[in-house]
Amino acid sequence: MRVVADVNVTPIGAGASLSAHIAACEEVIEEAGLKYRLHAHGTNLEGSWEEVMQVVQRCHDVLHERGAPRVDSAIRLATATDKDQSLEGRIDKVERKIG
Repeated sequence: MRVVADVNVTPIGAGASLSAHIAACEEVIEEAGLKYRLHAHGTNLEGSWEEVMQVVQRCHDVLHERGAPRVDSAIRLATATDKDQSLEGRIDKVERKIG
């Protein structure tokens, strides 16, 4: 089953600036070969249930390896059985309606 996810992985206790940590997670996503789209408060991912969960787990591992004593994730998931869904399809549908 394909999943479209909105993921926010946050290192806690790793300093005030998080951009280098976010970039490390983006590299994990890139290495996994998933479609993704970074946004201001997280990242949208597209993949199988297993692939998405493996990426989130790997992001936690990487951030702990980088010195974060704690890592917190917020994840929203969407699945559909009535049609194929994709990141682009979901965004394009709304953008067509707003002109």
